[in-house]
Amino acid sequence: MAKVYRITPLHKKSICWHIEMYRENADGTISWFNIDDHYRWGQGFVEEDMDCNLPIEGDAQAHAKTDCGWGAELDDQHACWFEFSDDLSKEEKKEIEEFYHNGNPDDEFSPGISGAAWLFDGEHDWQLEDDYLVIDAPYQVSLCDDDGTVIVPEVKLRTRAELEESARKWQEENKTPNWPFGDNNDNS
Repeated sequence: MAKVYRITPLHKKSICWHIEMYRENADGTISWFNIDDHYRWGQGFVEEDMDCNLPIEGDAQAHAKTDCGWGAELDDQHACWFEFSDDLSKEEKKEIEEFYHNGNPDDEFSPGISGAAWLFDGEHDWQLEDDYLVIDAPYQVSLCDDDGTVIVPEVKLRTRAELEESARKWQEENKTPNWPFGDNNDNS
């Protein structure tokens, strides 16, 4: 059974779904827009074998993927911010915001779908570049089975000092005497 780290904000209004969309235009240029969709509650996940992506103790934010665990369970949207490339017209920007919030009534296959449904299944030329969750501190990190069973309720996060010591040890153990991998410039 796979294990995941669940990152849960401890204060309300502390989780954001960040989405980056792009479109390749007929003239070869790229247009884009980003959305920061803020929620009162939710959770994020990091796969157990990707623990290098866990936050470091004291980090102001944690980042999590949207495609692992059993779902972000985002609840109670309270703010949504858009950022657009300069080439988009005011009308197109307004249309993107309207369709994201309320859906496209003229969508032949799924009229009225909005939010994530419109981004991923709506009729448009936009493609997903990246998306992830940003969780503001304070947060709790728990190790869980993928069925939701909590194994370790509060994971001790690494400190910067521990990471620096680990990196220093690795560098000492993996020194190579010859250039280009060593410290000297001897090309022999």
